Amino acid sequence: MQNPNNLDQCIKCGVCTKKCDFLKKYNLDLVDFANRPDLAYHCFLCDVCTQVCPADIDGVKISLNLRAKNPKKFSYLNFSKQSPFKSPYIYSNNSKNPSCELMFFGCNFPGYFPKTTKILIDLFAKNGVDFSIDCCGKPLFEANLEFLKTKNHLLDLFNKKGVKRIITACPNCYYFFKDHYKFENIQISSVYEKLNELGLMDDIEEQMNLFFPCPDKFRREIFSEFKKYINFKNSFRGVNCCGMGGLAKSQEPEIYENGIEMVRQKGGQNVYTYCATCAGNFAKNGIKNVRHLTSEFLGICESPDTNYAKNVMKFKFYRRKR
Repeated sequence: MQNPNNLDQCIKCGVCTKKCDFLKKYNLDLVDFANRPDLAYHCFLCDVCTQVCPADIDGVKISLNLRAKNPKKFSYLNFSKQSPFKSPYIYSNNSKNPSCELMFFGCNFPGYFPKTTKILIDLFAKNGVDFSIDCCGKPLFEANLEFLKTKNHLLDLFNKKGVKRIITACPNCYYFFKDHYKFENIQISSVYEKLNELGLMDDIEEQMNLFFPCPDKFRREIFSEFKKYINFKNSFRGVNCCGMGGLAKSQEPEIYENGIEMVRQKGGQNVYTYCATCAGNFAKNGIKNVRHLTSEFLGICESPDTNYAKNVMKFKFYRRKR
């Protein structure tokens, strides 16, 4: 096959295999994986292999290249044959109100943290910031489904509202906007950057077991916005992903369950994260001591709400205060 990205530079050191549960299970390195189209959707796209590779071979790109050659249907991404669930997101809530800054909640934060979402909406509205509940398009992109409809929908929304800054609640949205939209005139910020500007960040005294979400695990741009306020341990070394990455859960249930069990065992009295998807997934798997940093910094201390479907439906019809 053609070399998609640096494969001829592989030195067969085996580090990628050692660090990745998926590669280890099948006894593959990244070159081997590039020749296994049958495993295209078994990769969690956590990026661990790429980060440890001395030859800078990108495992995520390998998986996406394989997926492009082997399209697959995902029922939850396709609400019906006529109306894709995520393109555009059917539970979106947007307005035509002009807003230089826009609080972009994504699709999972409102579902798992409804109380915190409402408080953020009201808090930012007082500072002239409108909100959007919508999908950035990352799930479609990772499934090799057409996400241009979503992208164009959001670009049109941002343009009509006059958005100059997007404030993200979700690390997946933050990096997907940065890496795949490549805005020239719109700044991408995390919610913590905005809370810092408003003077709403206070120290969290409790020593926390911090679970880094995949997009920020190595780049840590979002982490840098709040790290001075926390006392943390990186307790989850060896856990590649919360299990929801790469749409691989159904293909690799054993890896998924093993990861959840490791979080349960290493989490002690608390599991802190700053990804609603991670938090919600842990809660659905019976981990009781899960906390989201956004909710904690605001003093709300909301546990993940597992009534996800009910919450997203409520926010679809949530009315802005005039």
